[in-house]
Amino acid sequence: MKHERFWRQSYDPGLTDLDPKEWETSYVDAVKETFQTYPNNTAFAFMGVEISFAEFNRYTNCFAHMLISHGFQKGDVVGINLPNIPEYVIV
Repeated sequence: MKHERFWRQSYDPGLTDLDPKEWETSYVDAVKETFQTYPNNTAFAFMGVEISFAEFNRYTNCFAHMLISHGFQKGDVVGINLPNIPEYVIV
């Protein structure tokens, strides 16, 4: 169809669409380098408390291991109902 990719009309000469396969990655793989390169930097702050990337990684792994110890497996769905607090980001 002629108008299927209408956005290409505004591309500069020589530009093409990116291959979607270049973006097929997990969230963990996408952020891994940041966590390894900046472990002592602040990942987020809440009400005067700063959490470093290393602490954030430790907390998220603790939560993941708790789920595994209770029988959860890869692919299981977990509903999270929390307000906008650090625990929400961690879980």
